[in-house]
Amino acid sequence: MDISTFVAASAHDMKNSVSVIAAYLEDALQQLARTDAGQPSAAALSTAQALYETQRVNGNLVQLMAIFKIEEGMYPFEPQEVALDEFADELLGRVRPLVALKGLDLQCDIQADMAGWIFDHDLIGSVVMQSLFNAVRYASHTVRLSMHVTDRGLEIEVADDGQGFPGFMLEQGFPSRQGIDTRTGSTGLGLYFSRLAAGLHRRGDRAGSTRLANGGASTGDLAGGHFIVELP
Repeated sequence: MDISTFVAASAHDMKNSVSVIAAYLEDALQQLARTDAGQPSAAALSTAQALYETQRVNGNLVQLMAIFKIEEGMYPFEPQEVALDEFADELLGRVRPLVALKGLDLQCDIQADMAGWIFDHDLIGSVVMQSLFNAVRYASHTVRLSMHVTDRGLEIEVADDGQGFPGFMLEQGFPSRQGIDTRTGSTGLGLYFSRLAAGLHRRGDRAGSTRLANGGASTGDLAGGHFIVELP
């Protein structure tokens, strides 16, 4: 067994355990929410933070396994028509417990005349889910998931009203393989996976893409970070 196969197999085992821990934390958070009156208790806030970190790790493990399968030609890439309202409900439902505890406004904006779009549900769901968890972590008051059709295809955007992405992240965009960033300790796994997953989606000579941006007064939009996936 080579090291890549060993890491992928280990990631699968770890993901199963982390998923169980996340389920216990979600149940604990619901129990605390029923017992707390008014402001959330310190125990509820600590549990919510533990749940966020657990879900983040779980998402990273899922993406690590997907990267291995894609690069080994083993990933069952199966774009199918996805009902966008159901897709949004599924993703937003995963973050609602954390949103409620933090007292955030969770918004959803889906183009009214658009029923569905063809893409790989699991790949794009993982990309958007991780972005939503990040937005909930950094938002001050508002997190928004939007889906609209542009002349380039379907645009899925996750935005918040936090401090936005640091300048160096906007400059580097979505890198290829990289080492650990000494400024943040990040491996860039999420950004790399996002670009890889979007790029698998093609129509004619067009391929899916991802980009980062910051909002603010100059754009008339939420002032924080904006993560965008474009699918042809």
